[in-house]
Amino acid sequence: MKRETRETRRNFVKIGCAIPGLASAAAASGSSSLREAAPIYRKLGVKTYINAYGTLTTLSGTLMPPEVTRAMEEASRNFVEIHDLQDKVGRRLAELTGAEAAFVTAGASAALCLGACAVTAGDDPAKMKQLPDLTGMKSEMVIQKAHRNSYDHAFRMVGITLIEAETADEVRQAINAKTAALAMVLSHNSLGHKVELDQMIEIAHGAGVPLILDAAAEIPPVENLSKFVKMGADLVAFSGGKNLRGPQCSGLLLGRKELVRKAYANSSPSNYFPRIAKVGKEEIVGLLAAVELALRTDWDARFREYHAMLDRVAERVKDVPTVFTELAPNDDFSHSPRLSIQWDEARLGVTLAEMMRQLREGEPAIIATDLTRYRPHWKGLGIFPYNLMAGEEIVVADRVRQILLAKS
Repeated sequence: MKRETRETRRNFVKIGCAIPGLASAAAASGSSSLREAAPIYRKLGVKTYINAYGTLTTLSGTLMPPEVTRAMEEASRNFVEIHDLQDKVGRRLAELTGAEAAFVTAGASAALCLGACAVTAGDDPAKMKQLPDLTGMKSEMVIQKAHRNSYDHAFRMVGITLIEAETADEVRQAINAKTAALAMVLSHNSLGHKVELDQMIEIAHGAGVPLILDAAAEIPPVENLSKFVKMGADLVAFSGGKNLRGPQCSGLLLGRKELVRKAYANSSPSNYFPRIAKVGKEEIVGLLAAVELALRTDWDARFREYHAMLDRVAERVKDVPTVFTELAPNDDFSHSPRLSIQWDEARLGVTLAEMMRQLREGEPAIIATDLTRYRPHWKGLGIFPYNLMAGEEIVVADRVRQILLAKS
């Protein structure tokens, strides 16, 4: 078996290591899928999976560590005024990230929607009640063509028209009296843009308009919680339920104080357009706990274990005829490392689609990914380590091996 080697990649083959915090989290909560499904899922007849793919919303996001679940449970014991809680938590989040202001939202999409409200209606009650009718307000956002995706509905639901541009000159030319903001997306789904973030910020500020950044999954590195606002992004949206490992129904909006204030003015529990995106006291406190934990996590150690997990997978399938494993390259640091397992489908009699089906329908049920359908496109079966509990990588590897050898 041939293996790709990179200068930045370190090899670790010792069995028994665990992602810092995850093994203890599994022991404390009984959440590891190496154990039986939680009683509530057995009672409801809901199937559980080993997650070798990632923090997919459709696969319920992430598994929260004990620090987060404890904070949420504590928050559930008392009544508080949400405005007061958001104010206090927002101040703490601003302190932690270096932003002028911040607050907790019902996910990253809600944060983007509220950002769009801030740059259109602002905190004018009459305009806030008028949304999503933007008559009399600025109604356009300029966005790079490469950044158009299904998630930009968070902007469009407010009534915004997205104006596509590709080059820096086209971005400048698209700005006019109707422009409410420039939008930028950082995502493995939105690669190939021609204007980098720093230049987009420069163009926006030169034209006197704000820049809203969708950075939903851009952690790690955890430094991004501070990096983008330091660069000058006016509003930045993060997801709480991805590698921050906070509540799935949480997000973070941070940035310039005046814009954050206007965004929050539109937010639940106030009765304006985005009230539907309600966030509870448990999610607010849980997200804060997740941010605090992320900032004190040893991410270098975590990534060493991510690589070690993938090494253990590769080691256990290396003697299967025709198998080739390599790290799939990715320009998006938050979605690395990723192991690609490839084989001669004709010789082994197992297609990639059949592999995916058998993994999903087997016992234990496993979700991996077809890298040919992933963005950026690659080859073979994708194994991502971020949501694997300690030891699950061995279960995944042995199941892949079993399927590939069944017909040989």
